[in-house]
Amino acid sequence: MALVRLRRYRRYRACSIPFTIVITLLAVSCGPEEYQAPVKKFKDASQVVIDATRSFLAHENVVEEEAFIDQRVFERQPMDPEVIAKVDVISPEEIRLRTAALDALAKYTTNLGQLAAGKFTADTGHDTKAQSDSLKKVSDDARTIPEPRGRMLDNQKFSGVASAAAGVIAAVAQLMIEKKARHELEQAVVENDAAIQQLIQLISDDCTLAYERQKATLSATGVQLYSTYKLELEKKDKDSLLLLVLADRIKVFRGKQAILVAADPSSAILGMKKAHSALVACVQSNKTPRSLAELVKSIQEFSGAAEPLGAAVQSLVSASR
Repeated sequence: MALVRLRRYRRYRACSIPFTIVITLLAVSCGPEEYQAPVKKFKDASQVVIDATRSFLAHENVVEEEAFIDQRVFERQPMDPEVIAKVDVISPEEIRLRTAALDALAKYTTNLGQLAAGKFTADTGHDTKAQSDSLKKVSDDARTIPEPRGRMLDNQKFSGVASAAAGVIAAVAQLMIEKKARHELEQAVVENDAAIQQLIQLISDDCTLAYERQKATLSATGVQLYSTYKLELEKKDKDSLLLLVLADRIKVFRGKQAILVAADPSSAILGMKKAHSALVACVQSNKTPRSLAELVKSIQEFSGAAEPLGAAVQSLVSASR
């Protein structure tokens, strides 16, 4: 009988040791330090995307003004700075508000990284509250933008969505400051995250709209350049110098067309949205290896989209100088 018990004990030890090792590995693999590298990469990628979005939206007016100037020259019409400025379709304030919203959202997501790692403090809560305040001001300012300046973007819709996101972040911040139980924080983050997702999506949609408009305006400019070149070429007294100038303009146009495809920030912003979702999943799952692996993967993809975007937008802007 004693021999039977000894054999059973040995079988138990053989099974329990690997299981213990697995549990230990799981605990170690999801420690707080494991969140530091991906969250830092998220912060760096977010800054690249924010800067690129700011430059890309500002370039919208450059494209519109260049097309207008070309049109006036081809039609031999007078023009002055005031007339040129009237063709702008997005104001500096509209650009500022959208990039400020992205900045607040990126910082909020970074703070969720501390929550997922179990390292959040009252300071984290106060910083999260600051991001809520920033979004609230963005919302208030967007509501006051005169409609004539909002010919391309829907500022009233943006204001409403930003206000909803600000309210969600304020609620999470208050729970952090009050040091509420983790399950209360998790519930607040997860249940109300749709408002955050909607704001990120809306900013991405605004960038898509700007991209499509730049693409259409640039295409129309190209048609006009080719047409003008053809008309000049068919003249008996063709101007060789003008043909050279037009040829250079066509080269620049074709270069911009190629760069513009890679300079659309909307897909990178959606990558930011996916990374944010992965971090929320980490908060909800209480640091499982699977959720951490998904977070690392999504942030890697986001970072991979941000770097070439920054370079493409810089090249696009340089091509207009």
